[in-house]
Amino acid sequence: MLNGSLLLAEAVLYFGAMVTLFRFRRRIGLGVFICALGVMHFLETYLASTFYVALPFGMVSPGSAVMFSGKLVMLLLLYMKEDAATVRQPIYGLLLGNALMIALVLVLRLHAISPLPDGKMPDIAFIDEMGWLMAWGTSLLFVDAILIILLYEKLGAYLRHLPLARTWLRSPAC
Repeated sequence: MLNGSLLLAEAVLYFGAMVTLFRFRRRIGLGVFICALGVMHFLETYLASTFYVALPFGMVSPGSAVMFSGKLVMLLLLYMKEDAATVRQPIYGLLLGNALMIALVLVLRLHAISPLPDGKMPDIAFIDEMGWLMAWGTSLLFVDAILIILLYEKLGAYLRHLPLARTWLRSPAC
């Protein structure tokens, strides 16, 4: 019960913050909203790979259940209020950022690494895992975003006067 309540609180916090940024996009710029989506991408991927909680129906990661689903809803909202070209920008940015991260990590591997005074060394294996997971997650995001937008448009023919119903029916949580 506690885990379910905490997931709901995380969803409310995430959705509330992202909708607020989206609401003020004309005043503060759309870049703030898109940067916030991008920054959350790392936490989403980290949680999806390492952090799971038990619910009555199984194990769930807040990274997948809350943040990835929330990002899809935010991209649909962006599509509904802006256009398809604007929705592609954060997705392409994530894809290119992930490719750059993977390339930089490949170069970082060539360094002769010196340990810190306390003996700590960087965890390159963790960075490798995160880089590939982030690239994979962004690829899935690209496909999922296309599919939810197509479904939203298809439902539009039947639910033209009920945009909230269209959004709810295609929601990843449903």
